[in-house]
Amino acid sequence: MGEAYIRGLFKTEASWRNMERMNEELDLSGDGQQRLQQFISDSPWSASALISDIAVKTSAFYASQPSYQCRDVGYILDESAHLKKGKQSVGVARQYAGVSGKVENCQVGVYASLVWNTHSTLINTRLYLPESWTDDPARCDKVGIPADQRTFKTKLELAREMVQADLKAGVEFGWVGGDGFYGHGLELGEALDEMGLSFLLDVHCTQQIYPFKPQLQVPERTSPRGAAPTKRRADVEALRVDAYAQQLLPCQWQTVTVRDGTKGPLKLAMHVRRVWLWDSEAETPTQRTLVISRRLTDNKLKYSLSNDDAITTPIERFAYRQAQRYWVERAFQEAKSELGMSDYQVRKWLAWHHHMALVMLSLSFLVKERIQQTASCPLLSARDIRLLIIAMLLNDPDAVDRRIAQMDIRHAQRRKDIERHYRENDPDSANDTG
Repeated sequence: MGEAYIRGLFKTEASWRNMERMNEELDLSGDGQQRLQQFISDSPWSASALISDIAVKTSAFYASQPSYQCRDVGYILDESAHLKKGKQSVGVARQYAGVSGKVENCQVGVYASLVWNTHSTLINTRLYLPESWTDDPARCDKVGIPADQRTFKTKLELAREMVQADLKAGVEFGWVGGDGFYGHGLELGEALDEMGLSFLLDVHCTQQIYPFKPQLQVPERTSPRGAAPTKRRADVEALRVDAYAQQLLPCQWQTVTVRDGTKGPLKLAMHVRRVWLWDSEAETPTQRTLVISRRLTDNKLKYSLSNDDAITTPIERFAYRQAQRYWVERAFQEAKSELGMSDYQVRKWLAWHHHMALVMLSLSFLVKERIQQTASCPLLSARDIRLLIIAMLLNDPDAVDRRIAQMDIRHAQRRKDIERHYRENDPDSANDTG
């Protein structure tokens, strides 16, 4: 049934991957739809064991590649929302959905991706349960949330759990990344410090920094008896990172080529320096490295904080790591459009995790195929592979040949577009597009 479910994910088109449509594509026996439903909703197989296996094998597969270096592998944390109707599906609530940029009725999963070079696959997940769920035992009972999973946990706590679990399982990576939600404040960064992990976490433009180490002072005036203790203050005012960036001179930026892209080389203007953070509560300021990049095409700025040393770490490494979240976004897009990551129609805790585990297994297969076929087919996409698999499942050699011919035409056009972009943006590299 696991194989059948995955075939259903591949064969059924986006927004139609419910049990009824999948059963039609699979042509199972008369009770096929019920068997699929039982397999995904009630069968006791372990989603967590499968997900852990995906993580370990993805890590090992990356490590087997000729150009592999562990420091280049990122463990990137992100969340993804799945829009839903009604109030019965596990974890569903009115909450912010990044997919639409506003508050929606949705489920939110916190995910970990293992990113290497230009490849990313999902290797872990936790379903976020709002307090409206964890405070309602009857609601938890109805969807089968295990007793040990009913304690409210923030998304940062869920992210930390995943990092610890994958480290324990033997997953190898050189650094941890995340968007501004995970980089905001000191909590996750300090936890990663304690684990001995290198990180580069994005921050919002409102992030407060001290360009120089502040001296913390206690006002000489003592508090009246019984009053709250007088808080310490810094001897200088903190500065927003966007305000700091506006003060930079042209000579304080360094242009770095991150990688070759389909629209020409990705070049960023980079600025890196040591800064300090203080939340008015900590005993001492925390030292971090501020990483700012500016896209040369539109001057868009991106801000990150890292615990790597600003002096000894090559600026190219900071630029590479900061640009890697792009591939995580691509992985989510492929999982949703090609594999039905958000198309499920299930309500229970077990069903949600079963579905996600099988989607992640399918995505890891697509990533592995793309890497293995790089030399012979460098422009191979997730959709190319999926369409070929559908043709192969028809047991019709002519259908496979037609798909390959169509793919060759698409790839030829893409190569022409890539070469044109290189001629326009970097004439010296026009002959190096591969």
